[in-house]
Amino acid sequence: MNDPGGCMCSAHLDDGSGRIAELEKRIAELEIAEERFRTLFEYSNDAHLIFDVATGGIIDCNGEAIRMLRCTDKQQVLDIHPAVLSPEFQPDGRSSLEKSIEMDATARKNGYHRFEWIHRRMDGEDFPVQVTLTPVTLHSGPALLVVWHEITDIKRTEAELHNKIAIIEEQARQIRELSTPILEVWDKVLLVPLLGVLDATRADQLQSTLLQYVVARQAAYVIVDSTGIASVDEDVARRLIGIVDAVTLLGAKGAVVGIRRDVALSLVKAGVDIGRITTLPNVRAALAAQMRSHR
Repeated sequence: MNDPGGCMCSAHLDDGSGRIAELEKRIAELEIAEERFRTLFEYSNDAHLIFDVATGGIIDCNGEAIRMLRCTDKQQVLDIHPAVLSPEFQPDGRSSLEKSIEMDATARKNGYHRFEWIHRRMDGEDFPVQVTLTPVTLHSGPALLVVWHEITDIKRTEAELHNKIAIIEEQARQIRELSTPILEVWDKVLLVPLLGVLDATRADQLQSTLLQYVVARQAAYVIVDSTGIASVDEDVARRLIGIVDAVTLLGAKGAVVGIRRDVALSLVKAGVDIGRITTLPNVRAALAAQMRSHR
């Protein structure tokens, strides 16, 4: 005779064996996943650190973190108080402690947060990193996975680029000054011969330099010679007028010479009021007018 109870026990055993097999499979998958994570964690070119949220201490790190911080071994990293990993203030002037609390809160709110930061090695050297914060949950509780991507070389390259740009801009400024000489052709009479294109940048530079000359030389009369300007349109005319107006504010008189008749007509049609400044055909006429005014 068949034993119904025996069948039930066998069914339970089969069900239990299935569950055990499923658990063993799951454990094996977790072990593989952990091995993969540990491999990525340990051999990454970026520093990885895990911070315990409750204590704020470091509970794990990879080899790159040890190297980046210039520690002797992992235990030295784990013994570090997080406060010594940053200078007192960040480049924006904010307290590192205050700002780090804000960064952590942003990471918890958004699920991760990436930003630039200045950290400090154990030998006291500060270095720039791109930080990625990712909140995670471990068996021990909430934690923060921190990844540091050092950007020292990038920042050095950026600084070199900025320096080169500054040098180029300074050279360009000097060239602009040389291309627009200011000559004292008579006692307290300045001549500004313009050549090429008078764009906004050059006009501003010219006006600034000219005003310094007017004050230094105590100039009474300034002649702006536009003969060598490539073209005189509405914008250029307004810049010339602005230069003469600025000179007038310092108590000197100004005149623009070299504006052709056809250009003058087109400027009038465009509504540019050149009638309020003195315009003369050439430098000779301007000098003659200045001499007559002093007779």
